[in-house]
Amino acid sequence: MNASYRFDGNDELCLRFGPDDAPRLLILPPLFDEANRVRHLMVEFGRLLGDLGIASLLPDLPGCNESLVSLDTASISLWQAALITCAEQLGPVTHVASLRGGALIDGALGDLPRWRLAPVKGGQLLRTMLRTRIASDREAGINSSSEALMETARTSGIELAGNSLSPCMVRELDSAAPSESSAIRLVRFADDPLDADGRITGAPLWLRAEPAHDPAMAAAMAQDIAAWMRG
Repeated sequence: MNASYRFDGNDELCLRFGPDDAPRLLILPPLFDEANRVRHLMVEFGRLLGDLGIASLLPDLPGCNESLVSLDTASISLWQAALITCAEQLGPVTHVASLRGGALIDGALGDLPRWRLAPVKGGQLLRTMLRTRIASDREAGINSSSEALMETARTSGIELAGNSLSPCMVRELDSAAPSESSAIRLVRFADDPLDADGRITGAPLWLRAEPAHDPAMAAAMAQDIAAWMRG
């Protein structure tokens, strides 16, 4: 079901799934162009949670998806403020789930229990987008470097992977890291060598060239979260 929350003078879309009287999970997808590649996955994930009796919210952040706000006015701190507003208007929110870069903003909701899949630091996201920009420049016969691009980005903003990032966004993203908490369930893919509290089968669809969906991965995510929320 479609809902919306009012933030900074604009109505932002929020998809709602599951029963109204159940514990409510706020879902944070990957950020920037990575979010576009997993939109189908996120929607099906929300529907599967609903089938398991878990209510969830999948909000659009200002400047993303159906938002009428320009992305070049957004920042990490603005997105965190938007999440607080969304939770206040459409909650109560009891748990948070984030994928990849979504973990950079999940701390906005305080000490709520958090589920994270493959969290990443903001600087790593920037480097990934910079590599894409440098490769595109090379194909166009332009010689660029990450150092020169970042110098420009910090003062004038930059377009990376189709995203117009403001100087504020670049600076905040470069220093952003997933916040720490004692109530985090860290989940990684089965073949990821890093430590984790749980494992799921699947692959990082957000790194593929085109949007993709993995029904088995969506089901594994939903089942892991349902078990976690029920204790």
